Amino acid sequence: MTAGQISGPRTPPAHRQQELWKAVFGEGQTAGSFVEDDEEEKRPIWLYALVGSVIVALTAALLWAFLAGPLSAGADADDAKSAPSPSPSATAAKSQAALPPLPTYKGTPSPVLGVVADRAAGITLPRLGGPWRLDQDPQAKHGFATRQYAPAGTAGGAEALLLSGRLPESLASRYTAPDRLDPVVSAVAYQVRKSQFPEVTKAAKVARQRLSRHGLTGLIAAYRMTSPGETVTLVVAVVNTGTDLPSVVAMAVPASAKELLPDINTVFRSIRPIRSSS
Repeated sequence: MTAGQISGPRTPPAHRQQELWKAVFGEGQTAGSFVEDDEEEKRPIWLYALVGSVIVALTAALLWAFLAGPLSAGADADDAKSAPSPSPSATAAKSQAALPPLPTYKGTPSPVLGVVADRAAGITLPRLGGPWRLDQDPQAKHGFATRQYAPAGTAGGAEALLLSGRLPESLASRYTAPDRLDPVVSAVAYQVRKSQFPEVTKAAKVARQRLSRHGLTGLIAAYRMTSPGETVTLVVAVVNTGTDLPSVVAMAVPASAKELLPDINTVFRSIRPIRSSS
């Protein structure tokens, strides 16, 4: 077969064309298939390389995310370790806010005979009757301006006490602002506990509330104090009177004189500025 026979002026029949292609290019190739293979060969190699690189990169990123990255099992534990823990002040504030207000003690309160004017503190208190007595001995007041007391229900038991006065200079550093009275309340409660009830071994704050009445503001807190032979309810109020230091009122009632507990409500509902008694 010569070139002239292939490229003559006449176009051979279709089956003859196929035989000619087979003779020139070999078995398994047709004119159509040759064109398709040629187009595939003409596709740029860089396109296949780019697609392959993208697939490899995505696979590597997913493996990292699940094994060592933010989707790994250890990420939650690391986040928990790195999360800042609440500050002591924030924890203390939360626990303070969870305390209930001063309870209303059931029973018959003692009669009120009048008022006791504490001019040093700038407030007046009810003068309690019944078993209560107004102490006139300055030495028995332990730094307070006024002291009322009632004998304990059993021989040798602790007395019930009602004390008032201006915040002592020894505790003045605890007072920093009229709306930050928790440190002052705690300091006064500790002083009363040490001076009046040295046998107490444990004390827990059981109530807390803001004081806002008769034009006065302040803070009230109640404590349960325990010793081997007695339990005492102690209530402390710190009262803003507009001076450089606040006034304080502390009242303690032992369990042996629990019938006097309603007097706590009488006293802390009746604190007034001294000008209102005139």
